[in-house]
Amino acid sequence: MTDPAHLVGVVLLLAMIAYVVTGGADFGGGVWELFARGPRDRAQVQALRTAIAPIWEANHVWLILVVVLLFICFPSAFAAIMVALHVPVSLLLVGIVLRGAAFVFQTYAAGDRVVERHSVGWFRAASAITPLMLGIVAGAVAAGQIRVDTATGAVAMLPGSAWLQP
Repeated sequence: MTDPAHLVGVVLLLAMIAYVVTGGADFGGGVWELFARGPRDRAQVQALRTAIAPIWEANHVWLILVVVLLFICFPSAFAAIMVALHVPVSLLLVGIVLRGAAFVFQTYAAGDRVVERHSVGWFRAASAITPLMLGIVAGAVAAGQIRVDTATGAVAMLPGSAWLQP
């Protein structure tokens, strides 16, 4: 019989893959929008908004599933990751919220150029920061840079060292 921890690990991996695949359209679109220049930039931006509109928020269901499963099934790992990587995780969450809010504001600005301009800027910046922070968290976890003292449960690392190293 399969070990339940391995089964949950597979589900976590599949959920992260689903998030990256569906979120990749958003993140890639946001970064592409960041660098849109030239005479067709407005048409490119509109095409990107139209393309990501159907899934721009629904893809976060996968990330929520990962966080909930990690919290419920592996609470020690969840605690260690949140303690060791609180700065990039916090920036990741802020980026996710800013991207969602900015997308809504730019879509429903109702012709208000100031609101649209600011929300587009926030969307573009958050679309660059969010996947970077997600990559930093995933890289630090995959590289095994988080150390936990099994006797005390304390996270043993220098502040920031787990996520500032290449």
